[in-house]
Amino acid sequence: MIPFPNAIAGILIGIANEAWSVLFIIPFIWGIAYCIYVSFTKRENLIIFIEQAKTNNRKGKWGMSHKQEFYFVEYMTASFTSLVFSLISGILRLII
Repeated sequence: MIPFPNAIAGILIGIANEAWSVLFIIPFIWGIAYCIYVSFTKRENLIIFIEQAKTNNRKGKWGMSHKQEFYFVEYMTASFTSLVFSLISGILRLII
């Protein structure tokens, strides 16, 4: 499921910016902002993720701790979701 704020951020990035280079850079900055948002508001998701990983005796990917893995997944999801939607809305802005 696509996190709704990331899709909205991508659409706004695509509408608000003219340069294509900005459409590729800003979504990765949005990923950082989204991770900060998640760290304050979705702390219970992190706790659940860590508990499930420990219960299943699962090691972190690429040598990461479970906390780093959680935020890595959140960052990548936010960045690439907003990137896709910013490019789509940028292309639609050019066509229309």
